[in-house]
Amino acid sequence: MLRAIWLLLTGVGLVLAVLTARTAPTLPAEVAGRTAPIFSLGYRVGQNLRAALATLADRRDWRSEALRLRREKAALEQRLARLQLENRRLRRVLKIRERQAPGVVAVAPVIEGDPSGLFRRLVLGLGAADGLAVGMPVTSERGLVGVIVETTPRTAVVRTLVDPESAVGVRRLEGPGRGVAYGRPPRTLRVRFPCEAGLKAGELLVTGAIGGLFPEGIPVGRVVRAPPPGPGQLVCWAEAEPRVRLSLLQEVVVLRRL
Repeated sequence: MLRAIWLLLTGVGLVLAVLTARTAPTLPAEVAGRTAPIFSLGYRVGQNLRAALATLADRRDWRSEALRLRREKAALEQRLARLQLENRRLRRVLKIRERQAPGVVAVAPVIEGDPSGLFRRLVLGLGAADGLAVGMPVTSERGLVGVIVETTPRTAVVRTLVDPESAVGVRRLEGPGRGVAYGRPPRTLRVRFPCEAGLKAGELLVTGAIGGLFPEGIPVGRVVRAPPPGPGQLVCWAEAEPRVRLSLLQEVVVLRRL
């Protein structure tokens, strides 16, 4: 019986101590003296329990805050990457406007190449609904890409410089003489020039046809081979490589039609 009363008092003391030491009941001196250590222990347990619960709550708050900050950081990094990409794109457009032509219509992504290998054409991710039209020149920071030959509302097909149906009027960047660069798949140009121009390997060719499809002065290609003319020969043929690595293009700049 006494043991049951002792256990009951102990349990009550622990419960009351967990809540607050000030709620402990007033007991006779003999009982209070015996139960004082229990109340003290219960109070310390209660304080430690409250501290532990507060710490767990703080840790949960810290983890939530850390997670929120990580999400904000990731969002800011993505936004920064987009801004950097847009900044590079705008810089390229400005360079093209300064060096090649002011009439930029759009910056278009290259979404597909010619799978057949017979023609060298590119498919752009913008079309007539975005202001693109047949006959518009297509260029890049390094030089001429080709011309738009077909459009749909959301896509456009570009005939590149090395396409067998391509013919671009060119001139030497330095020195007299005009000619025509014909596409020769998979990656070169066949250039016809007057022999008296004395075209040499290493020279840069730029657009230069009067009244042609392309603005004047856009880099086209560099001569890699120019055989000397034979006796009495008036027209010479040379080989050139385009300035643009067509297989590596990810986006192009579309110019206003002349």
